Amino acid sequence: MAKRAVVTGAGSGIGRECAHLLSEKGYEIIAVGRTSATLEETVSTAPGPGVIIPMVMDVADRAAHRGAFAALDSVDIFIAAAGICAQGRLDEEGADDVWERTMATNVDGVWYMFRELYDKLAEDGRAVVVSSGLGKLGRHGYGAYTASKHAVLGLVKCFAKELAPRRITVNGVCPGWVDTKMARADLVHTASVHGTTPEEERAAAEAAITLNRFVTAREVAQLILFLASTEAGGITGQAYNISGGEFFA
Repeated sequence: MAKRAVVTGAGSGIGRECAHLLSEKGYEIIAVGRTSATLEETVSTAPGPGVIIPMVMDVADRAAHRGAFAALDSVDIFIAAAGICAQGRLDEEGADDVWERTMATNVDGVWYMFRELYDKLAEDGRAVVVSSGLGKLGRHGYGAYTASKHAVLGLVKCFAKELAPRRITVNGVCPGWVDTKMARADLVHTASVHGTTPEEERAAAEAAITLNRFVTAREVAQLILFLASTEAGGITGQAYNISGGEFFA
């Protein structure tokens, strides 16, 4: 029987790349996302022999989790890649809404997923949570996002200890700037605040990166898949940077 993985945020970006890499390895993948259209694109562009099963669900919706995975007997790999990034300064109208939406998706969604999959995760299983460089650092205007990504690293450390008796490892990855739709939308917002262009904002961001480029979603997914492999069985409770040298914390 094929091994099984659950991937949230599978409709785009890092989550989609994780689903595709797992498909190449022949996994059955439960691909969780908020919209059917993006999930269908993930399915239709999958390169491998593995089966991708789309599941439309908002991870921030507590009620949606109840019974969603009841039919699964076991899960070998869980990848929590769902997330949103929105800016909200202390003096900005709507910042409270940004806080609530961001924490609901980025933190509550991870908590609910682990709760639902707790008794499904197989012995010697793997779980990887996508945090961020801002899970270790801070940036002006990103209070909600930064707090949420710090929080999930705390969950990684706690869950690594809770699941260790079953030899299940739990790790985090901390990307810097990744060339995704979400990052490009963030650059557009920043440009509107600064009175610049998205191209100028990207150039400034790249200039601050040691390798002078954004990392790709596939590069992040490849790191995640290593942490989800049998070779990484001795690693748990860790948070790995992948930022092109943007940060070393």
